[in-house]
Amino acid sequence: MDSQTLSQLLDRAIAELLAQSVAQKNVRVVVTGDDLSSLPETLNCLAALEQAGYQLWVSFSHSASQSALKDACIDRLRQWGSRAGFDHHSGDYDALYLPALSINSMSKIALGIRDNLACEAVFQALHQRKQTIATLHPQCHDSRLPLPLLARLEGYTHMLESYGVTLSGKKMAHIDSPPVSQSAPFTSLPFAGKKRLIALRDIRLLAPGEGLRVERDTLITPAAKDEIKRRNLTLIYG
Repeated sequence: MDSQTLSQLLDRAIAELLAQSVAQKNVRVVVTGDDLSSLPETLNCLAALEQAGYQLWVSFSHSASQSALKDACIDRLRQWGSRAGFDHHSGDYDALYLPALSINSMSKIALGIRDNLACEAVFQALHQRKQTIATLHPQCHDSRLPLPLLARLEGYTHMLESYGVTLSGKKMAHIDSPPVSQSAPFTSLPFAGKKRLIALRDIRLLAPGEGLRVERDTLITPAAKDEIKRRNLTLIYG
């Protein structure tokens, strides 16, 4: 996605979400992760917000602060004359925005864990009924990840949306699932696909009660079988 299209997308998304009569347009921004490759997209998003007239209050997660990402982001924003404030935020902000949300923070938010800045900011914003918007880091939808892990991450995006978080821009790549009867306890099953060996490490990617679809000739290690029983997982062959 080119920078112009991305800027237009974020500008439109934020404008629609904040189409309220507010005297001030304050947006709290929390930058997560430590991957410098995500910086250009983050900067494009922040530029789009400033151009739309929003005052940004930018803070950084522990990972971002301990890496080169924080200094690089602040330097670039200052170079273009940004009005953003750093490492603090206005208490009377109108929306929370998390650009390039890391896998770590996305997973913790989905699971209700509040041990980092991004998670605490999201819970606070949702509690105060403030608009909460995020774009996902490319790693969140990397097709090279194991299929059960992709299914788990896709489930996390649905959980975030169910909490009231709006995901803007590219979302998870769709993971096909077979039709499941209404009597089945789950609406979707992560696929093991063509994998011929299921080991304990694969099973540990699944949540208790979740389902796993495997080929009929797939081999399952004894330790994996024990874990399947312990977690009350459902195996679907075919």
